[in-house]
Amino acid sequence: MGRKDKSEERRKEILEACYQVVARKGLEGATLKSIGKEMGVAPSLLMHYFASKEELIQSLVDFMIQKMDFTFLERMRHIPTARERLDLFLEKNLSFELPDAVDNKVYYGAFYLSIGDERVRQSFRRVYDHDRAVLSRLLTDYAAEAGIRDLSPDLQAIQIIALFEGLYLYKVVYGDTRELRDAADGVRQIIWRNLQAAVPAPK
Repeated sequence: MGRKDKSEERRKEILEACYQVVARKGLEGATLKSIGKEMGVAPSLLMHYFASKEELIQSLVDFMIQKMDFTFLERMRHIPTARERLDLFLEKNLSFELPDAVDNKVYYGAFYLSIGDERVRQSFRRVYDHDRAVLSRLLTDYAAEAGIRDLSPDLQAIQIIALFEGLYLYKVVYGDTRELRDAADGVRQIIWRNLQAAVPAPK
């Protein structure tokens, strides 16, 4: 393993430690000292890999994307049809399996920082850009498979993600209630009903 590979591996270890600390203590408690303690190393060692706590938090956003991706992409590889792949994406989000792959303190802590920090906002925006790109691709593939011509996948992706985010926030405020699960099931049905309405009738 070369020096660059070792450096990347060390950065990942630091990000994992940072993630664990933020999940327990929130962003305010995620000091270089507490992260170093989590790893069993001196805080000064962290500065060799991240110039500041701000840079570490920005990288943590990318780390969140990777954690959510791993949950989803492992199963995606084995699914043959575009409809099944899209339905898996909807199911994973609306059952909260994908969002639950990232601790709420980490996700919403980064979101809170993005309100007042342009650098964090630019990093956090990548979460939405990534999710929109994935969903838009799934919608495009399904439209081609189903023969749908009148579909705006980018716009639909934004609308669906907005619905997801509303449900995620509701879960944070009210908990995992029966009403929330019923609402999530209803959202999934509405999405499919709208997509099915766009499928051309057989001639």
